[in-house]
Amino acid sequence: MTELEKPEPRLYNERVLPNFGTFAAVFTLLPSTMIIAEPFDIRIGLLIGILSVGTIWALLFYRAPRIQVSRTELTVGRVSIQRKLIGDPEVITKSQIFAERGTKLDPAAHKVFQGTVQTAIKIPITDPEDPTPYWLVSTRNPVKLADALRRF
Repeated sequence: MTELEKPEPRLYNERVLPNFGTFAAVFTLLPSTMIIAEPFDIRIGLLIGILSVGTIWALLFYRAPRIQVSRTELTVGRVSIQRKLIGDPEVITKSQIFAERGTKLDPAAHKVFQGTVQTAIKIPITDPEDPTPYWLVSTRNPVKLADALRRF
């Protein structure tokens, strides 16, 4: 592997999964599908229920946004930006999150929400050619993420 091909070390890495309650709520599909399929065959209902729950759990896990910070870029989900184009991040606490996602939200902002996560970070974009004023990203560790973005 050449020097150019080496991946940059990650300063911060987080997958923002839904909370346990979301996964538990999906589990209620199992008895529901068993009851619906009971007139035909309870084993078919059990099989369909297990497959449904497993599929939804896998989707919840793999579709959860990933936040990665390296020395040169910030990646949230499938979108990346160079770190030199972002300003000083602001930690959004549990008491502020409702307003930030609602009345204070700029429609042009880049938003990555996880509805069950009650903290976030607001990252201003300093690129004059970018119409996006800031990124608003749900995270379980906003202070650690802000510290990683302030490094270097």
